[in-house]
Amino acid sequence: MKIIELGNAPSFGGKAGNLNKIYSTFDVARGFVLKDEWFQEFLRINRISTTEPLKTIKQKIENGIFPDEDKLLDYFKKNEYDKVIVRSSASVEDGDNFSFAGLFESFPDTDKRTLISNIKKCWLSRFQTQVETYLESINISKNFSYDCLIQEMKYTPVSGLAFSIDPSTGEDTFLIEAVSDTCNNLILGKTTPHTYRKISDCDDILDCRKYQTVQKTLKKLKKIFKKEIEIEFGFQNDTLFIFQVRPITKTVFSLKDHIESVNWCCFKNNDWTLFNRSLWIMGAVDYKHPRIENEVTEDITIYFPDASGQIRGFNGGEPPLSEETIEAIHLTDIDTFLDEYNLIVEKIYRISKELSDYIEDDSFEAFRKSLRKLIENNCLLETLEYLIGSLGQALHDKLDAKTIKKIETWRNDESNSYFPIYSDVFAYLGRQFKMSILPEDLRMYSHVKEIINLCENRLSSRTLSARILKRKRSGFVLFNLHNKRYHNKVLTDSDVLETVKNRFATLQEGKKKTIEEGTLKGRATFKSDKTITGKCLVIKGPLEKYKDELRSKIIVCKVTTAKDVKYLKSIKALVVDNGGILCHSAIISRELGIPCIMGCDIATEYLHTGDHVLIDLNDEIIKKL
Repeated sequence: MKIIELGNAPSFGGKAGNLNKIYSTFDVARGFVLKDEWFQEFLRINRISTTEPLKTIKQKIENGIFPDEDKLLDYFKKNEYDKVIVRSSASVEDGDNFSFAGLFESFPDTDKRTLISNIKKCWLSRFQTQVETYLESINISKNFSYDCLIQEMKYTPVSGLAFSIDPSTGEDTFLIEAVSDTCNNLILGKTTPHTYRKISDCDDILDCRKYQTVQKTLKKLKKIFKKEIEIEFGFQNDTLFIFQVRPITKTVFSLKDHIESVNWCCFKNNDWTLFNRSLWIMGAVDYKHPRIENEVTEDITIYFPDASGQIRGFNGGEPPLSEETIEAIHLTDIDTFLDEYNLIVEKIYRISKELSDYIEDDSFEAFRKSLRKLIENNCLLETLEYLIGSLGQALHDKLDAKTIKKIETWRNDESNSYFPIYSDVFAYLGRQFKMSILPEDLRMYSHVKEIINLCENRLSSRTLSARILKRKRSGFVLFNLHNKRYHNKVLTDSDVLETVKNRFATLQEGKKKTIEEGTLKGRATFKSDKTITGKCLVIKGPLEKYKDELRSKIIVCKVTTAKDVKYLKSIKALVVDNGGILCHSAIISRELGIPCIMGCDIATEYLHTGDHVLIDLNDEIIKKL
């Protein structure tokens, strides 16, 4: 029988295994493990049967002979252990599905004098009624290994529990509880903790520095375990010690509550097809660039029946890139990202040529493999688009004119984002699978994963056709939430559509009500001391239809594209609902010197043709006169 120190073994079960996994990279109290063999030897020499009554087992354990007692006590003394905590480390606890939280007893403040008796008590808790009941309720065998973990006590003036996700709601937000007491008293419910969900909750128990330390630790552990996790922790000065780490086994998530609680920043979308939007999500999230430290911002898009419109809302509480991501990127990296992007574009055009040949030859098997390559490379493109675009916004004031010009040229080049081959792809799929669906409807109402599954014979054309018809007739919602159940997920439930529709309407109405004295707020594409006054012309369709009315007007529109340049040269100013300072409208305005306010969200609803307004580029406002 061996005594095994934490950090010196490839694997353990339960909590010892989880701590052993992070022992070399995090501050974990030193300790050692008595493997299950030690426990089994104790049962054998004391003739204890696991089928005996609990009272009998208790009596035999308390009075039993402890194997190699002198060896253990000598080890304890030789390694200069003083006060320790004795805890279970069963193979079934602290796993992916079941925690056994609090079912096995722990014994803090154990010294050499009480070590043997407390190990016996820890073993005894293996047979407690609550453990037996729990095992039966989750249908797990009673035959599992039961290691014993002995760790050095750390007396920490601040202790707590922290979760990488709120388990009570399923919300993707850190949840921390902390006390000026021992962690053991906290988990036993003997003290009431302070709760921290955001940095503004910090106080004299958990200050901002400690809060950020816990937050960064959770992020790192989540990457290591590849799961949502919870920890027990304590601070000695500014050093965070991890006492326990385990996967969060269950969360309660209410989609309705999440929709209604988040401050979604809503705007009318640019007529994205479901295929393109779901492809973007797949790329940005599933193929997330390794330089992006944070989660991709949540968003929801509601598509109204018969393609009558779309509204997209992104989570206003989540910046596209975290401070850690931005700080770790050098300005010269942007050139590297742009080069990566352009190389992938070249590859996509080569694949497009292959696909075109396979379509012409009606070689479906080759087409299928080539389409998968096209989609995978398009995904790599989308994650770079998210990274470059977000960096351009975040670092705009720090970038030199040459880099800004590069980003604007990249953003303005439609050949980098629209690939004509997809029109041929959807027409070919319609013919290949003998679908009565129009190619444009196939693209408008099909999810990228459905197209993949159709080609891989995992989804029938009949089923996909039925889904398309329902989505076209009733509308649908595309979710991009951190909760895995609603990641890149399409729902057509009428109650879900109504919830999203009402929430977005409430938020947009709320924005209207917060406009004081007829003032709209946005973001100027460039600053100037000059103020502009004039009459509005609100654009409700293609700009070309209004070409004879544009001169000397303040144009109010949802969005513009590079194709609109020839119509904008004579206007006085531009006010745009959507977009940031690197989108098409912003680029055009800077290049032509046109005063422009972006991201006004509801300008096309709030302002009317003929309204007399003032634009202040320094204060970034539009005011009715």
